[in-house]
Amino acid sequence: MDYSLEGGLRILAVLIVLSLGSLWYSNRALFTAWISLGVTAVFVIVVGAIAWSQLRSLLKKNRRDSVLFAFKQANLEDYVENFINRFGFEKKKHNVWSFRNYSFDWDRLNDFRKFLHDKGLDISTNSWNDTIFLLQYYIQKKEENLTTESIAGSISVVPRKFADLSGADFESLLFRLFTAMGYAVQKTGKTGDQGGDLVINKDQQRTLIQAKCYKDMPVGNSAIQEAVAAQKFYDCTASTVVTNSGFTKEAIELARVNKVELIGATRLREVLLQYLKDNWN
Repeated sequence: MDYSLEGGLRILAVLIVLSLGSLWYSNRALFTAWISLGVTAVFVIVVGAIAWSQLRSLLKKNRRDSVLFAFKQANLEDYVENFINRFGFEKKKHNVWSFRNYSFDWDRLNDFRKFLHDKGLDISTNSWNDTIFLLQYYIQKKEENLTTESIAGSISVVPRKFADLSGADFESLLFRLFTAMGYAVQKTGKTGDQGGDLVINKDQQRTLIQAKCYKDMPVGNSAIQEAVAAQKFYDCTASTVVTNSGFTKEAIELARVNKVELIGATRLREVLLQYLKDNWN
């Protein structure tokens, strides 16, 4: 509060008290009338403030419900998820908006707001309220899901079987794993698209993840070749092939030459136990 305004209010309060004190001794009836009027005024102001606050909260909730409904109807949820995973770890200390463990450059947020507007979403173009709400909603949902899945994993005692997983199931498992490891994880599209399944982002390094869910056979050269090609396609700085099986000697040599990281069943079991508390065999 401005010091001049604060001083003026104090002087006014003192004058009111002195006036009421004078009335107490000179005119008790007028004193009582002023006290009643003051109490009534305070009551009206308080009730009005509460009603206005509740009305604003209701209007805000209705607006958010409307924006969220329109967002889901437009099938834009995958876009916001990819945006969070791709750009949610800006390293700048200034000019960023942060929520939970995520930080976004304001210029990037402005790009996202324009993207939503271009997609026909009726969001506010004069304020950030709608855009920030959507990001907060999906970040909160993402973190709650991660917590729930991690807790569920922590009480897993009976070993699970890789053999029971489909390719899509295996990809989802890796999504959970890398998220728990602190990566921002982005799905590339449908399983098998362009030879890559996931892109993980951490410390400004993007890594292409090739997921290979095999049964009773090792991963061969083709997977390494696909990973190398997908690394360039998705603008990544590194690539990794993850499998519930093993690798042929040829695949291991080709991966070494192309600097492709390999994660086989043994190492995968270790990190799943460490980060998700899941037992797999």
